[in-house]
Amino acid sequence: MKICCAQITQVYDDPKTAFEKAYEYLREADADLVIFPEQYATGWRPKLSAFNGEEIRNQWIALAINTQTCIVGSYQKPEANGVRNVMLVVSPAGDILAEYAKIHLFTPGGEDKVFSPGTKPVTFEYKGLKFGCAICFDLRFPELFREYLALGVDCILIQAAWLAARVSDWELLLRARALENRNYIVACGTLGYDDKMQTDCSGRSLVCDTEGRILEDAGIFEGGLSWICDDEIVHEDVITMRKRWALL
Repeated sequence: MKICCAQITQVYDDPKTAFEKAYEYLREADADLVIFPEQYATGWRPKLSAFNGEEIRNQWIALAINTQTCIVGSYQKPEANGVRNVMLVVSPAGDILAEYAKIHLFTPGGEDKVFSPGTKPVTFEYKGLKFGCAICFDLRFPELFREYLALGVDCILIQAAWLAARVSDWELLLRARALENRNYIVACGTLGYDDKMQTDCSGRSLVCDTEGRILEDAGIFEGGLSWICDDEIVHEDVITMRKRWALL
């Protein structure tokens, strides 16, 4: 299976351009599964988007069907008790494989004042592997990743708009979450400077293995990364390491 991180410079408040760039990336990547950064379609900011969340969701579904790719996108999901920051996983057939609402909102940036938190971990299975979902600030809370260990997850997918000022934390935490739970991690970060927020996002999309080693690193450049994995080898490695380190 070929998994890619679409490390694309963020476009703010312009879903049309964002989806055009996403289509071009998907067409060239020719991947089985592609993960996009946090709130890629509208750009991550601690505020509600002016664009309709359900329309953004439908565009992700159409894109997955048109490119015949499993896509990990995101959107702002309106619900009765508030709006949630949601990771959306869509199959090549347009089926919804998972919707995960970000549990740990970015309180230093005021995200908790705008969005409602999610309440539970979410998993899905695709091409022989069991995946878990996490978004950006979730990475700082190891208990979520311990829940994924208990759920038997092989690989955790993480979307982020991680700030360049704390990029050393990003690498440290990704490697730690992979090592301590003996799972793989694929993390996609965005790029670009936000004039309104005066923040710079770091990129550095990474793939980490069960020993916390970095297998792929996109650096700070446009384009992202690809990782070719064998589902049987990955799953066997996870099981072997968890047994060896008394995690099963």
